Amino acid sequence: MGLQIDTQCFTRRLKVLVVEDDRAIRAVLTGGLASSFDTLKAVDGQAALELLEESRETPDVVLTDVAMPRMDGFELCQRLRAHPRFREVPIIMVTANADRDFKIKALDFGVDDYVMKPFDLAEVKLRVRNLARVRQAQAIITGYASELEARVAERTRELQRALDELSSAERELREAQGETVIKLAVACEYRDDDTAAHLHRMAGYSRVIAEEMGMAQELLERIEAAAPMHDIGKIGVPDSILLKPARLTPEEFKVMQRHPGIGARILANSTSPLLKCAEQIALCHHEKFDGTGYPRGLKGEEIPVEGRIVALADVFDALTTRRCYKPAFTIEKSLEIIREGDGRHFDPSIVAAFMRGLDRVVDIRERLKDPEPAAEPRAVAQS
Repeated sequence: MGLQIDTQCFTRRLKVLVVEDDRAIRAVLTGGLASSFDTLKAVDGQAALELLEESRETPDVVLTDVAMPRMDGFELCQRLRAHPRFREVPIIMVTANADRDFKIKALDFGVDDYVMKPFDLAEVKLRVRNLARVRQAQAIITGYASELEARVAERTRELQRALDELSSAERELREAQGETVIKLAVACEYRDDDTAAHLHRMAGYSRVIAEEMGMAQELLERIEAAAPMHDIGKIGVPDSILLKPARLTPEEFKVMQRHPGIGARILANSTSPLLKCAEQIALCHHEKFDGTGYPRGLKGEEIPVEGRIVALADVFDALTTRRCYKPAFTIEKSLEIIREGDGRHFDPSIVAAFMRGLDRVVDIRERLKDPEPAAEPRAVAQS
């Protein structure tokens, strides 16, 4: 039985709940969004909760004002985050105040994004669309994890009746899980120029490093399986940036820097050890050992070891692979760059493990080369 994607989340029209007590602003928002989304509206937080409780559907995004009668935007956020049905719904707050205290309070109450008044409708639509994409991707991950867990349970029952087939059945299940992760990662990165070969190389490099560090078999296999999910957050990056045929401007790069956080949110709250590992990798693979990376500026062993491993594997593959803005570097040139980053970009113990396994790394690179393009490849933004 193959794993199936719920295609309805791609084809149905997205639903947005607008919560705003000012009639004119409410009309502008619902009218401006109506061309792209189905819209619900409420005059305050209390009305919004009553509307959601009566409705059988869950909105894809909630767009709410802050100051409203009966129940303000912060209390609404708190109530939504406490509700099993609505706790994962992205929330955008419309506000005239975006100072530091406001931002901290908004994050504490579970707000995902905010829009400043006076707002630009085009910006509002883009923010709604991007958060809805993250919500869709999270639904895909949840569906895959649930179906995968169902398959594991079914196979376990079979194994109880056939203990003599335990070894081969476990191996088959592990391979199916790894293939599922690869296919899901390719599907989520379809808008980017990354290939299945790139994901397999990344996984292979990460396993070699973990083995050279003496990690337990279960952990190194988990890192190998989770590494392909490192850039899943790029699903939330606008095409104009992701597909730009040149280096990004500082402003564009700030947007690109959001993808680790998006990826972590997509993979969050799973009970699966594999997806928990993938969440850490997605969030931390752009952190640097000296604390100058992103998104959190973690330093040294504050960075989870799986993130430190995949950071090196990702950079090595990027250096030795042709990109729209550079040719593929030689192994020698790539190693020179990695040595320069030893202790700054990369954990020295991981660089040492990588160097010990270099022969196997080079073998993986040769076996899993990208096919030569028949024509100029489409543009891809650097990560």
